[in-house]
Amino acid sequence: MMKWIIGAFSHETNNFSMVPTDLDAFSAQAYKTGDEVIEWARGTKTPVGGFIDIIEARGDRMVPTAAATATPSGPVTRDAYETVTQTILDGVSRNRDADGILLALHGAMMAEGIDDGEGYLLEKIREIYKSGPIVVVLDLHSHVTHKMLTHATMLIGYHTYPHTDTYERGVEAARYISRIAGGEISPVYAVEQPLILPPCCTCNTQFGLYKSLWEEALRVDRPAEILSTSLFAGFPYADQPDAGFTILCYATNPATAKNETDHLTKILEERREEFLYTPTPVADAVEQAILSIKKPVVISDMSDNPGGGSANDSVEILKELLRRGEKDAAVATIYDPETVEAAKGAGVGNHLEIRLGAKTDNLHGSPLEVGAVVENLVDGRFHYKGPMTHGMQGNMGSAAVLNISGIRVIVASERIQARDPEMFRVCGIEPDTTGILVVKSAVHFRAAFKDIAKEIIVADGPGLTASDLTLFPYQRIRRPMFPID
Repeated sequence: MMKWIIGAFSHETNNFSMVPTDLDAFSAQAYKTGDEVIEWARGTKTPVGGFIDIIEARGDRMVPTAAATATPSGPVTRDAYETVTQTILDGVSRNRDADGILLALHGAMMAEGIDDGEGYLLEKIREIYKSGPIVVVLDLHSHVTHKMLTHATMLIGYHTYPHTDTYERGVEAARYISRIAGGEISPVYAVEQPLILPPCCTCNTQFGLYKSLWEEALRVDRPAEILSTSLFAGFPYADQPDAGFTILCYATNPATAKNETDHLTKILEERREEFLYTPTPVADAVEQAILSIKKPVVISDMSDNPGGGSANDSVEILKELLRRGEKDAAVATIYDPETVEAAKGAGVGNHLEIRLGAKTDNLHGSPLEVGAVVENLVDGRFHYKGPMTHGMQGNMGSAAVLNISGIRVIVASERIQARDPEMFRVCGIEPDTTGILVVKSAVHFRAAFKDIAKEIIVADGPGLTASDLTLFPYQRIRRPMFPID
């Protein structure tokens, strides 16, 4: 029987956001310690779920430390970062005899005073756990840093966006670590980091250049010496010196790894113009949705995607739907705890006057002053049933469904990306029979809504996840960076 330490600490930090990520933000989504980690992740399609399944199938022993994840926003507070980090370090310190460490991190976490949240954590682990293997699963929107490469034995990135393969990457990591610990393989890596930082919306793996790159990276006739290839697209909503594309290959010999990264980098640089993107203004997107004869239509409010750190409270698409007199529509979600409390006070079936949305900052439009009827009140908890993080619990916080001139709007007290139809259903809205669905999501919604949406329209309004990266006041990224420059 072998012994494995497991843990997870994930946050995608948009440091243009003014919303700090404190311990309460982690607790709202997940902050588990000890055996709670196993109870939380077992049976879910997540990296930690993959760790657990493989370890238990082998009859090995696992030592859970912590699992913490929060909705993307501004930098993690120092207190929250050190609290979770110390919990993981304590678990490592008590189990220095472990055969290896498996971690599910993000790769784009920044904390107060710490640019490289994952690299710092791995460095501190290595100070305790000197020589055993550490295998890390990362989001493909990672800043891959020198510290991360130095202190981890392997970094394995997701292959898909939407991230529907997180469980498979956890399984892969758990299989590799036993081979490394048993002396069967000794991975070596090569890395290339071209000056390319594409908008997130152009990096889905359903079509386009990014899909082609992955097909080439995973081709069936690639050299047998290759163990793992990751194509990290980077996270563009962070002013971070390591931001940008990373091509990382692990192989059993350095020459093979280097040849592969050179090969993939050449394709990327030759075709980089395919990452350019022409935005669709909100008014045009709404007009297209209303005129479409294929329903339901899903409008992606890409620029206010809380999954990338936006405020989650823009009401610009809702305003346009109201201006056009649309009735058959639903919106998920508007972050506005103040309005949720007002709806609770009014009660179901009653009317109230509200000032909805755009209260976090001045970057996501202006509030909507309007009358509404409280249609439903819910506690906001649900389980993901789509292919992404299937089985995991989600939390909108206390939520109210408001009927505004026929449009049903889910107003939530926690920021959360609307990437699963269950968010509508738990609020009493059937997405399959609603003409227009507005979702606060850039790409992830495609995984679970693909069987519902007859048409998808991406709207580009105001917000901290806009596709036009020239809008952001970068000071610290490497230059010149494509396509920003």
